[in-house]
Amino acid sequence: MEEDVLKIAIAAFMHDIGKFADKSVQNIPEYYIKNNATTYLPLHRGNYSHYHAVYTAFFIESNTKILPIQLNTPGWCGEESFINISAGHHLPETPLQWVIAVADRVSSGWDRKEFDEKYNKEIPIRDYKKTRLLTIFEQIDLERKKNNLNLEDFKYYYPLSPLSPTSIFPKKRDEISQNIAEDDYKRLYDDFIKALKRLKHKEESLELWFEHFENLLMHYTSCIPSARVGNIIPDVSLYDHCRATAALASAIYIYHRDNNDLKTETIKDYKDKKFLLISSDFYGIQQFIFSTFSDSRRYRSKILRGRSFTVSLLSELIADMLCRSLSLPSTSILFNAAGKFTIIAPNTEKAKLEIIKVDERINEWLYKVSYGESSIGLTTLDASCDDFVSGNFPKLWKRISKKQDEKKFKRLSPNYLGVVGDYLRSFDNNLHSPLCPICGKRPSEKRAEGTKYVKDAISSCSLCRDHICLGTNLVKEYYLSVIDKDADINLSKEEKLFEPLFGRYQIVFGKRESEINRLARRGELFRYWRLGSIDTDREHYAAVKYINGYIPVYDDVDTKDERLLSCLEEGENIEKGIPKTLTHIARMALNKERENTYLGIDALGVLKADVDYMGLLMSCGLGEKQLTLSRLSNLSRQFDYYFTIYLPHLLSTNSEYKDIYTVFSGGDDLFLIGPWNKIFKLSLEINRSFKEYVCYNENIHLSMGITVAKSHTPVEFLSRKAEEALKHSKNRGRNRITAFSETVTWDQFYELFSIKDEINQWLDEDKINKAMLYRVNQLIDMAIKEYEIKGKKEINISEIHSALWRSHLSYTIARNVSKDKKGEDREEDVKEVATKMTQWIDVYRGALRIPLWYILYNKRKKTIGGKNE
Repeated sequence: MEEDVLKIAIAAFMHDIGKFADKSVQNIPEYYIKNNATTYLPLHRGNYSHYHAVYTAFFIESNTKILPIQLNTPGWCGEESFINISAGHHLPETPLQWVIAVADRVSSGWDRKEFDEKYNKEIPIRDYKKTRLLTIFEQIDLERKKNNLNLEDFKYYYPLSPLSPTSIFPKKRDEISQNIAEDDYKRLYDDFIKALKRLKHKEESLELWFEHFENLLMHYTSCIPSARVGNIIPDVSLYDHCRATAALASAIYIYHRDNNDLKTETIKDYKDKKFLLISSDFYGIQQFIFSTFSDSRRYRSKILRGRSFTVSLLSELIADMLCRSLSLPSTSILFNAAGKFTIIAPNTEKAKLEIIKVDERINEWLYKVSYGESSIGLTTLDASCDDFVSGNFPKLWKRISKKQDEKKFKRLSPNYLGVVGDYLRSFDNNLHSPLCPICGKRPSEKRAEGTKYVKDAISSCSLCRDHICLGTNLVKEYYLSVIDKDADINLSKEEKLFEPLFGRYQIVFGKRESEINRLARRGELFRYWRLGSIDTDREHYAAVKYINGYIPVYDDVDTKDERLLSCLEEGENIEKGIPKTLTHIARMALNKERENTYLGIDALGVLKADVDYMGLLMSCGLGEKQLTLSRLSNLSRQFDYYFTIYLPHLLSTNSEYKDIYTVFSGGDDLFLIGPWNKIFKLSLEINRSFKEYVCYNENIHLSMGITVAKSHTPVEFLSRKAEEALKHSKNRGRNRITAFSETVTWDQFYELFSIKDEINQWLDEDKINKAMLYRVNQLIDMAIKEYEIKGKKEINISEIHSALWRSHLSYTIARNVSKDKKGEDREEDVKEVATKMTQWIDVYRGALRIPLWYILYNKRKKTIGGKNE
């Protein structure tokens, strides 16, 4: 990208780093502050304020050895120094300083008059280090009952800690002493500097270094409040404010540069439509991931993982392609999750033409590989600084949301309508299988025939072969490079994608230190990421991407597990570190009773869930004055963190859930496959932890659907049934879960699981038997029918029979309860079971099937290797 844009973006992103790297943690001498006060600090009534600006200057100037050399090189990309552009935003004099000053104000939702009269004349609070980042979740209220919240109204805050699966959860507010507050900041800053020293690509590529640096700052400053002055709610993180400022500054600079009016007065103009908001939506994700064919069973887990990862990767690369074509840094991508992203671009004719070109290139490639089943919808909307000001921004966001909704009805260009050209001519009848046996859709290709990743299928199309390649390597490697498809790299044909993404991007797994650095110097390395987990103790720190989820793999115990060994197919073996097959995941639902005998059924549980009213929460959850660009970015990221950071951590660290497979998890939704009984237990934990995560705000909740099926069931069918279950939960009022075709509230679900435990205890104590439970299941139908006819004016004589369910239940209980007991002991058991069972059916009716079927499925006997295997 162009160096002058990169200079502005980095300067804008670092403009407030002095709020983290302050006087005490940097040990800034007094003379430095005195010598530079008149250069960077505003003066009001004889007092300087906003000292963080001079702290920013010191950070840049004192870290010459660990920052890229360009940042402290006089004359780099223009006469004005980088340090003055970055640190001069509170006392701007030059056009470039004003670019960042305006971006800083707009990011916070300030208009010009309000900023000059209030914010820039405020004195920072003295004990700001005791102030912790408050949660936006507590403020969300769709009914607007929480207007004008005060600091005292907040019950939670985020701990001052690096980003982790535990630190993203809010904690109960308590008083923090000044000494502890100082120590917390010092510890956080020292760890940050240690990681900064190891940041990759400082010498090879400033653009790549900036992406790593941006990610590092996210890791350490997502917990630090940006607001530090006046009567302001500190609920926006320093990271989100800096990122939004960098996005706005890049667009402002390019807009004025390309229009040849990079002047202070025009930069300060709030009315001019300087910005172009670009939003995306990935259509056909479900079809892309779950479309299968009869011969793809052996590859199901790998191809499912590969396709799901590809969806996340495609979204990242579409955003990358747009940014490269518009000469924008990665910080211009405000949010990117679940196939949707928003970019802030300059509103120029050149930018509009480039967006059209990228749109055409993307959809042409997607049409080629999916025949129109998948596509990307890009929408644009121009905006001014005034549109981002507090009070106006909600209207802007609703306008872009409306355009996105309209785009859904025009997914494909008319150019792609009709029959797929040359489809029949593209088949090669000399191949083992002319039609790809994995997808059953695309023609097999000669270059994939008999290759490493599809040797069992022999034939394959390039795309399916690539998905299996990705799904296999995801569990082996932590590092991923995105390189130019024509880059010269020592990589065998077998380890490359046969079909580079969008005809441009090649994917390489592994560190490959020397080769990757060489490509970085030549501009052929586009992205370098560590996948899925933060690890700052390594030799080098690289940007982390949470796009690979959690994948269960075989361990040493699995290699000796008779549940798995007894169902191996011919030629199949268990190898440590390889992803588990769905068949073996289903087998993990069996619980050992004695040698060769297990209880339960080997079936898969499929869980699908999402956040209710997500669109409304984002656009209407906060008041008009509260909703700003930085807050929206902050809120989007916090929702995403639960699904991309916490949930994979839960699955990988809790032995109860280690066999549950993340198909996708991000944005506001998730899709999981695992042993059916573990999925039920996990559903309770997800709801519990999510409520804790959003501070028990009753406006924010999940709907969920669970379906149970045998392991050989086609994945496409599993997805469809789980989606139907989720829709039932949505249609019945949301904030509900559907399982075994019954929909209940979450409170009822917890109650039913307590009932399940009590019935299980009766079975263990031989009070009841399974035959009685099957009979109870039939009587539930009668109870439901009785409930339905009570509301009728006329009742058919044949329907009256349903009212006899109580007497039938009493008879069933009398015949089956505690057969081995006599006298008063048996009478007490009969009375207990009859009373509770009658009450449960009266209260829950059909929903009582949830604990009944859970128990009946979990209590079936299965002999490994026997006749009923």
